[in-house]
Amino acid sequence: MEHLVHGAAMLFMLAGGYFFYQILACLMQPRKPAALKVLGVVLYGTLSSVIIYPNDPANITYMLPLFFLANCLVFQAGWLVRFSVIMLFYPIVIAVNFVHGETFGNLAWYLFGEGTAGNSILYDLSFAVLVLFWFVYWRKLKETLPNTREFLDARSWVFLDIVCAASMAAIYSCVYFTPKEDWKVVPCMLACAVTNMGSIRLAYDLADRVRGEMERKNLKVQQDYYEELERSQLKLRKFRHDMKNHLAAAEELLREGESGKAEEYLGQLSGYMETGNRQFCKIPVVNAVLNVKYNAAMEQGIDCFFHISIDGMAGIDPISLCAIFSNTLDNAIEACGKVAEEKRRLSVKARYTENGYFSYEIVNTKANAVRRKRGCFLTDKEDVKSHGLGISSVKDIVDRYKGTMDISYTDEEFTVVILIEV
Repeated sequence: MEHLVHGAAMLFMLAGGYFFYQILACLMQPRKPAALKVLGVVLYGTLSSVIIYPNDPANITYMLPLFFLANCLVFQAGWLVRFSVIMLFYPIVIAVNFVHGETFGNLAWYLFGEGTAGNSILYDLSFAVLVLFWFVYWRKLKETLPNTREFLDARSWVFLDIVCAASMAAIYSCVYFTPKEDWKVVPCMLACAVTNMGSIRLAYDLADRVRGEMERKNLKVQQDYYEELERSQLKLRKFRHDMKNHLAAAEELLREGESGKAEEYLGQLSGYMETGNRQFCKIPVVNAVLNVKYNAAMEQGIDCFFHISIDGMAGIDPISLCAIFSNTLDNAIEACGKVAEEKRRLSVKARYTENGYFSYEIVNTKANAVRRKRGCFLTDKEDVKSHGLGISSVKDIVDRYKGTMDISYTDEEFTVVILIEV
């Protein structure tokens, strides 16, 4: 009987590890080999069920590097995200396991006495409570954490780490220096767990705020696009109304033998008829962004070349995609505006390949020297507070999707190249 209960305890450990793994998979990208998932379940099962004794620093100390090692082996993520995951979840794990041990360990001792079979059986079966905790917590978080991974930037992660530092220090103090009446630290442990659960909720709220801000910017771009479209349609209606007079004027020039002037006149009419409603791609919000930026570039006399082939791509959400296009195009158009008009050139190429890669290249002419400080690009705008925010925002998005961004420049050109596996 006792052996069966020990076997059930092992199954409880693996089940808890599975749900803990699923929670972390909402914040970090799992590596593809299935064997690593099995390894993750075992490692996180060990972590999520480790017994934390009062005044015993061994387990709480050794589990921390195990947690970090598991994050490195099982998941793909930046170092900051891996560190932040530890700061968020390690105090919860330690606090829950400490309270579990104090509650059920003391209950088993009280009912059956120390060292008895009944004590061992009851304590082993109590690990089902930990499984239930991680299952419920996973169900609670699985809908919200993926948005956190997509939209939280580096500064937000650092802010959360600072908040969680107090809980991390508190759990170590409670275990290392547990008073004789060890039940007295249970409220502190529970407070640490609740604090970090609140920090995880705060992470979601921060990410939701970033997403909302990006959506508002994209809605503004769409509004500008539709206003531009309405102006173009009004221009076209006026042109159609005057078409009879225009054709009569061209006919009169031809009758007088002025074929050159007639051709020039008709060419001017052709340019006037352009509506600005171009189909760059089939993603509506992205197409709106590209139309607005293209028209803005044309108004400044920039020689534009847009080649966009991203139809069917679903790996990058439209909000992030719009942020990439709009930020880089804004910078490029601004830079071109400072160049002599005959030298203003802008090239944009975006492609989604069959093997699942999104590639993006934007090249623009420039006149001013590129300035950098601590790896960041500095603006030459009058508002220096906005220095490099466009490039920084794009870099954050590329990092979230585990892509690469390369920036290069010469005296006359500035180039941004992005590659993301989707």
